[in-house]
Amino acid sequence: MNGEISVFAPAKINLFLEVLGKRTDGYHEIDTLFAKISLGDDIKISVEPSKEVEIAIKMRGPYGANLKEDKTNLVYKAALAFFEFFKIKAKCQIRVEKNIPLGAGLGGGSSDAASVLLGLCSLYNIELNSKRMKDLNKLGAKLGADVPVFLEKGTFFRAQGIGEKLTLIKSNIQSPTIIIVYPKIASNTAQAYTELKLNSNTKKLTNISNLNKIVEEVKKACPIAMWGSLIYNKLEDGVLSRLETIKNTKDQLKALGADFVVMSGSGSSVIGFVQDNAKALEIAKKIKNKDVFLAHFWRA
Repeated sequence: MNGEISVFAPAKINLFLEVLGKRTDGYHEIDTLFAKISLGDDIKISVEPSKEVEIAIKMRGPYGANLKEDKTNLVYKAALAFFEFFKIKAKCQIRVEKNIPLGAGLGGGSSDAASVLLGLCSLYNIELNSKRMKDLNKLGAKLGADVPVFLEKGTFFRAQGIGEKLTLIKSNIQSPTIIIVYPKIASNTAQAYTELKLNSNTKKLTNISNLNKIVEEVKKACPIAMWGSLIYNKLEDGVLSRLETIKNTKDQLKALGADFVVMSGSGSSVIGFVQDNAKALEIAKKIKNKDVFLAHFWRA
């Protein structure tokens, strides 16, 4: 078949992230609250019949130049996984307008991979029933721990285990303005976990209690002013002490008047929340030598 589709790949932020322990397989058990946001990549996928699977990718946009356009790219791997699983042979071209910064803790690569899987399903009229979603989630999990959350509809998800146990948090909460500051350096996820010192059991219990409170407040669509003081990211401990630029970015956002500030994921992006959009614009204008974005919670 011939066909073309455009899909949007939203970024994510972590409103809360606790690390519970290290598993025997080397991965860490986490408990986190994801929120998808309106910052994202634009992807165009086209397919046509072919005797063999042929995949070509083009990376464009503000952050596309530093990404390889070969088999090592997560977008390529996602497309190949799709064609192999569904036993489809086609010539596929994928163009990614890369607007999500790299190594920023925003899940850009994972979101792109998930969007490619979903886009190809749509092109080939593959019904996304419960069985198919289980298949896609298995494919996604092999590509990256954060891929499954981007396969699911919804804005807020609690993720447990290594991130594969997902619970949708339904909410019609009004979004604050979200200021995303990227300090133009990448943060290494593996290193962030390697240098981690786990909290005491008492602290973990307190943190999980706080996360439970946030989840309930989000469910009830309570404004961030009622729960923003509880946002937390355990990975800040090691990352901020090692990468002073990220620490300074967080301090700067606080000093400029953002209501609540936290590092997203393993960094390097720092997120500030502001209820008033005009105030957010004023803060953004005062931040120099860093990439600044304004966003909101994304609705599918």
